[in-house]
Amino acid sequence: MKITVNIISEALAWDVKGQGVYTASLSLAEALKRKEELEVSINGRGLHDIAHLHTPGPYAVSKGMLSGKRLVISAHIIPASLIGSLVLVDIWLPFFVKYLKYYYNLADCVIAVSPKVKEELENLGVKAPIYFVPNPVNLERFFPSWEKSKKIRERLGISMSDFVAVGAGQIQPRKGIDVFIETAQKLPDIKFVWVGGQPFSVFTAGFMELQEKIKNAPSNIIFTGIVPYEEMTDYYNLGDVFFFPSYQENLPMAVLESASCGLPLLLRDIPEYKEPFGGFFIPAKTNEDFLIYLLKLKNDKNFYIEYQSKALQLAQNYSLDNVGDKMLEIYRETLKNPPRYKRDWINLEKMRKEGRRIWKYLGYPNIKRRRESVKWEE
Repeated sequence: MKITVNIISEALAWDVKGQGVYTASLSLAEALKRKEELEVSINGRGLHDIAHLHTPGPYAVSKGMLSGKRLVISAHIIPASLIGSLVLVDIWLPFFVKYLKYYYNLADCVIAVSPKVKEELENLGVKAPIYFVPNPVNLERFFPSWEKSKKIRERLGISMSDFVAVGAGQIQPRKGIDVFIETAQKLPDIKFVWVGGQPFSVFTAGFMELQEKIKNAPSNIIFTGIVPYEEMTDYYNLGDVFFFPSYQENLPMAVLESASCGLPLLLRDIPEYKEPFGGFFIPAKTNEDFLIYLLKLKNDKNFYIEYQSKALQLAQNYSLDNVGDKMLEIYRETLKNPPRYKRDWINLEKMRKEGRRIWKYLGYPNIKRRRESVKWEE
């Protein structure tokens, strides 16, 4: 009998594109669907063996508690990842930290997307078992393509002879957007493209300041705004290097996706990258290093090929099959153990059927509830 898994994500339910949790939860669903032992739903109804949460909001928590015999939570958010992301964080962060501790402790096990996240969860006081399982990348969706590069460069008015540095993610202070713009100003012979926008609008930290910087950005930089997930492979392929000066990350999907497209990785040298990416990227310790390494990648062919090869090798480590195998093993282990909290002491499916019967009796037989689904690519 197959293990039934319900992937629960507010980012998918409300179609909040342009953020890492959206692509991370969708990519994991793609990885799990490949396993014959699993039957996967996204924000599905009914009772499942595993409810796997990706977001800490009320929709996800309530749905997870009521739809899973066991609760698994992927930790995409830690306190440090909120600083420089949303407004007024100094005021509400202490309260949210307490909530995060409570939220992660609801789980029968927690999935840390990087070793650094695992360490932070332990420091936070999470008592549930914690496993390190990285976000997966779909190597069949993200791959090097000269045709894609030519097409997207023509659309953006970039010559095939131009050297292009691509960055991707939400436009917020934490991502180092200021450094991206300053670097473009100092290297006018290189084209810079930032793929992403501000899905949380005025709730984004430094919203007005960043809008002003984008307005006054130099002519060799393009801001594309939010791009659909299905088109991201085109935008990675327009680049020659993935330049990502972010100050704090957990395990960013953009790094894995660009690596899968064969882009050398020029990243800030931060502790979060040490174990999952160590040796496979160019570590910049200072903002000046970004300038030096971009010029070296542009002018030193052997250096470029070395880190292009390392990027492709890194992506292989995070393939859908590898990550799917790890999650299947964890699901099996979790189901062997009793739940940490007694959530299935009543028959939830009988309760739902009774609720629908009463709802119909009250005269609302045609009420339609919204149900999100994902169109799988075969």
